[in-house]
Amino acid sequence: MAGPPIVFAGAPLDRAPVERRRPEWLAARRADPEARSLLLSERGLWVEDGRLVLVSPGDDALFLGLKGGQAFFAQAVRDGDPERGRPVGLREAASDLPAHEAALAAYAASLLSWHQRHRFCANCGAPTSVADAGHQRRCPECGAEHFPRTDPVVIVRVVDGDRLLLGRQDRWEDGRFSVLAGFVEPGETLEEAVRREVSEESGVEVGEVEYVASQPWPFPSSLMVGFHAVAAGGRPRPGDGELSAVRWFDRTEVEAAVAGTSDLHLPQPYSISRRLIDGWLAMRATATAKSHDSARDCR
Repeated sequence: MAGPPIVFAGAPLDRAPVERRRPEWLAARRADPEARSLLLSERGLWVEDGRLVLVSPGDDALFLGLKGGQAFFAQAVRDGDPERGRPVGLREAASDLPAHEAALAAYAASLLSWHQRHRFCANCGAPTSVADAGHQRRCPECGAEHFPRTDPVVIVRVVDGDRLLLGRQDRWEDGRFSVLAGFVEPGETLEEAVRREVSEESGVEVGEVEYVASQPWPFPSSLMVGFHAVAAGGRPRPGDGELSAVRWFDRTEVEAAVAGTSDLHLPQPYSISRRLIDGWLAMRATATAKSHDSARDCR
């Protein structure tokens, strides 16, 4: 998908999957004076002057990877606030931080969140311990091994000629609409999930389904897999309770929303949902320009 790098993607790290399993190697990276750790608390990610606050890693910091030989870690802030910086949410960080730091923040937030939610073994209930430099947890009682999970979510731009299908949830601000999305269920391909979700949420059936791009989504840890789909029938209507409204918008309506001259509000630019919408507008603009050029050539 054309455009700037997708926010939260592209963390410039060598994750060193083999080396990080060696305790002596990890201890040396942690003790390196050049090593740095991101800080996260329940209030958010710690930043200062538009950049990440980076400190020397503590004993419980989780290894993220290497950049040019420098080791990066992530650690939770538990006892008091850091000496500098302020906490911000990941959505604010997505807009304010440089792209590579936003990607680091998303990676760190997802990993730390998983550890907070998986302190006990899902198999026997015993407390688990950190392994593989933070990329695994092990149960000392039953021997089960647990790995960070990422939940796949399909997000789809459904089109019908010069119309785009958008829906809204009641909890959103007035006038906000977005493309449709939903979690992939067991036993489904991504394409099957696209067709099911669109049908369930809107009553619209889709035919052709084409992959566009993906985005790590650290809320808390999903992978948004973006698709383009062509409507094959059905009249838009809220179906499964997820959406309070769903309807077709023509290109002029969406263009007015992008320009800020309508009551329609679109997702933030850092989201893949907005990238899908902007990409559709660009496609339609290109097609219109080619049509005009062809008409001139025929004169």
